Amino acid sequence: MTRSRTITLLATMLSVGVATAAETAAPLKTRNVVLITVDGVRAEDVFNGPDASILGNAEYSGIDYPEYVDEVKQKYVRATPAESRAALMPFFWKTLAAQGFVLGNRARDSVATVRNDQWFSAPGYIEILTGEPHAEVTTNDPIRYPHRTFMEYAQQALGLGFTDIATIGSWEGFATLSSSRDGAFFTNNGYQRVPEQYATEKMKWLGEIQSDIMTLWPEGRSDAVTIGMATEYIAKYRPRVLYIAFGESDDWAHERRYDRYLDYLNKFDTYLEQLWTQVQSMDAYRDSTSIIITTDHGRGALKDWHEHDRTIDGSQYIWIAVAGPDTPDRGEVAPYPPVTQSDIAATALKLLGLDFMQFNPEAGSPIGIAVDCGCGE
Repeated sequence: MTRSRTITLLATMLSVGVATAAETAAPLKTRNVVLITVDGVRAEDVFNGPDASILGNAEYSGIDYPEYVDEVKQKYVRATPAESRAALMPFFWKTLAAQGFVLGNRARDSVATVRNDQWFSAPGYIEILTGEPHAEVTTNDPIRYPHRTFMEYAQQALGLGFTDIATIGSWEGFATLSSSRDGAFFTNNGYQRVPEQYATEKMKWLGEIQSDIMTLWPEGRSDAVTIGMATEYIAKYRPRVLYIAFGESDDWAHERRYDRYLDYLNKFDTYLEQLWTQVQSMDAYRDSTSIIITTDHGRGALKDWHEHDRTIDGSQYIWIAVAGPDTPDRGEVAPYPPVTQSDIAATALKLLGLDFMQFNPEAGSPIGIAVDCGCGE
């Protein structure tokens, strides 16, 4: 056999093998995706628990009373970073991470960053939702941008209705950031009340009390209302794609109250447990739901931990977690090739069995380990 014929035969055999492998690959189990963002949570606190250098400095921490510092240490500080983070966020580390993965621990050569050059909320959220940064997003004003989000694409590609896709968030800005057109799908954000035709009795009650719960900043309601709205919406409408956006973490951080910020992370952990317990109790979601958890931006270090923007180093670093039936049980994965905020939209679409290139050719790529294929390692 001539060399050219040998090469041709090998190429043919290889192409047939690839086609056969693709044809016989098991279909994904994920039918539903829940995206969760928690505003401005530092990767350092997620991976290590309370930062001793901040906690031990009253000027940095903003904690005026030594007894408050002692309470934080008693609740969350343990002998090792792994034990401390598990005390701070027990459900996240012992259950969710154990059924998926977490990326972004720079100390262990796992880097997750934003691609936008602003390093604050709206530019981060638009990057998460559209798969790429957009230069014109330079303010947190509630503006609707013309860029299609992955949620809109999923609605069209899967033939879903108005209530099958939803955004429920504490900050008013999520209403415009999550879609390029008004009324694309269900949204309940800020102090909005659920329209009468969609509201359950619990939703009506939450709408009534949300203004009675004082928050640090007037732009957003309590996250306790948001998790209540989200779990009630799941029970009533069983959405295929749901975005839940929490915000009080950023508020406490900007107020330079490290103790309250840490207490919030512990409370956020209970929100995750509440959501996961509900999902696993429902036939429509059990073993067919993937959850993606991330943040819109990082924060500075030590004296700058409470702030973030393009001038404060550390604000560009984030963390990303995914758990679900198609994701390997790995926990913290490090080292791992660098990933970005722009990869989240493509990851969500891949888990839904959709082609991210048809959504946005400029979007980041799916995170390989999100689907158990060994990609990206």
